[in-house]
Amino acid sequence: MRLFLAIELPAEVRQRLAEVQERLQASCRGWRWVRPDGIHLTLRFLGEVAEERDRRLRDTWRGAAAAGGPFVLGLGGVGRFPPRGRPRVLWLGIDELEPGQRLEALARRLEAAARADGFSAEGRAFRPHLTLARARRNERPVGPEEGACGGGPTRFAVTELTLFRSELLRSGARYTSLERFPLLMSRDRDGTLESPAGAG
Repeated sequence: MRLFLAIELPAEVRQRLAEVQERLQASCRGWRWVRPDGIHLTLRFLGEVAEERDRRLRDTWRGAAAAGGPFVLGLGGVGRFPPRGRPRVLWLGIDELEPGQRLEALARRLEAAARADGFSAEGRAFRPHLTLARARRNERPVGPEEGACGGGPTRFAVTELTLFRSELLRSGARYTSLERFPLLMSRDRDGTLESPAGAG
């Protein structure tokens, strides 16, 4: 099975992404646009994983998720990979809106857990983003300037990590949620649960 770990986006964020894509299409040529319902915030791509290994690893991912609490994210500006030369990917950045860098900490825990189980190290530094489009073959895509046409003030709370299965079909990629792992709430000094501030 082809697997990856990601944050699933709420419906209102997917709607905002569709609006951003529609706005960009007027001036950005040579791109193949990703369906908004297929956009996730990927934290760790795992590749092909045997079923037995997948079953064994579920507790590993659950533990990595439980080691940190929920957090709030916002949509940032538009960027391209690579930043110089012929671009291949058009993306929307993600901003962490609370102190603590919990998103980056979660990504680090997943990376460490994956390496400990024998997965190859991720070759690139973690840079949270949402893929909006990929360059069409045999075309030189025209894209916006770095940081332009951002997603606006949209913000959303992240309370769980999702394990996805990816199937590559002729009609495009199909993603299936296999299991969700909660990000545990932290407790304040009097023992009550804290929820992420400013979500919604």
